[in-house]
Amino acid sequence: MLLAAIAVGLLAVLGMPTYEVPTVKLEVEPTPARLSRGKHLVSMLCHRCHYDGRTGRLSGRALEETITGLGTLRAPNLTRDAEHGIGDWTPGELALLLRTGLHPRREHLVPPPVMPRWPRMGEDDLRAIIAFLRSDDPWVAPHEGGPEATRYSLVAKIRALVSWSPLPYPREPVEAPSREELEAYGEYLVDDLLQCSACHTGDGSEPERAELHDSGDYLSGGAVTNDVNGVVLRAANLTPHSTGLRDWTSEQLRRALVDGFGADDAVVRWPMPRYPAMEVHEVEAIYAYLQTVSPVDDAVEPSPPYKMVGRKADGGRHLYMSHGCHYCHGEGGRALADLSGANEDLPTDEELVAFLEDPRRDDPFSIMPRWEGVIAADEYAELCAHVRRLAAQSSP
Repeated sequence: MLLAAIAVGLLAVLGMPTYEVPTVKLEVEPTPARLSRGKHLVSMLCHRCHYDGRTGRLSGRALEETITGLGTLRAPNLTRDAEHGIGDWTPGELALLLRTGLHPRREHLVPPPVMPRWPRMGEDDLRAIIAFLRSDDPWVAPHEGGPEATRYSLVAKIRALVSWSPLPYPREPVEAPSREELEAYGEYLVDDLLQCSACHTGDGSEPERAELHDSGDYLSGGAVTNDVNGVVLRAANLTPHSTGLRDWTSEQLRRALVDGFGADDAVVRWPMPRYPAMEVHEVEAIYAYLQTVSPVDDAVEPSPPYKMVGRKADGGRHLYMSHGCHYCHGEGGRALADLSGANEDLPTDEELVAFLEDPRRDDPFSIMPRWEGVIAADEYAELCAHVRRLAAQSSP
């Protein structure tokens, strides 16, 4: 017992294990097509965690909405600032981190539950992301500062020693399937880029693709996580079974992935991401592929309901909760989307309503759902009043 206690104490002090960092030689030409593709991919794979709406850049932020037990998590600055961001990183260093999860400067693994790694991402897509991160786009314009470094918990350090390790860098360039091969391209999106299986298969582990497909529960849901308020959530069944997506249409899938509303018209709950820039062709490819997956009979246990307040008792709070605003903003307005700046940014109710109806008027990459036609006209006054109360309470 004493030796075990000493070992735990040393681990807590010493931190994450380190590894020898291989040298990856890579040259990336920033062609217009590559930069456009890179921004599209970054909008789907990086924007959610690294984008700070206050700076309008990928300057990083504290992931206060993430409850994992792995520590105090922060997404770092990805701008071209050489001191605080990745401005002096080489293309090879970026490729190494994206492929393997190994941080080339700190020599430790970025835990896969914290940041995905993309060993099967096509070479062209990898180069597109790297080209964009080194471009003159406003998202990556140099920004001094950023969040503090992540502080990993003892649990994360133990798992880093026992069950996590960097992936090997591919020996040969990885070729993605053609966009014209609809089902194959859908598989590439589901498994290799978006990595839907991380939440929707089993316990969310990271096996090889063949192991995933042979697991018997591939994409059948059930993996447990928490929402921004700490309420237990279970990932949905995505297989073409009656307990999954069998009766969904391609348009319903598009509305869930792009607009953020399910087949029942309820808002899709965080941490399921929205992909506002996802192309129709990509949705069709994902839909076509999901139809080929083995159906699994798995009626995923629903999440426990929130305690609601009646509209007569508190109309604003009732609408805020019934429309699911608390799933992202938190019950107190300080979660994934911090409301503390709402009164300053949107000083009139007319401006706030216009934003709620279509956030993409101002920002085409906004992950905020488009509420036009969902929130009734006679609900806005009470809802706006509640949002303003939360904003005032949340302000520093």
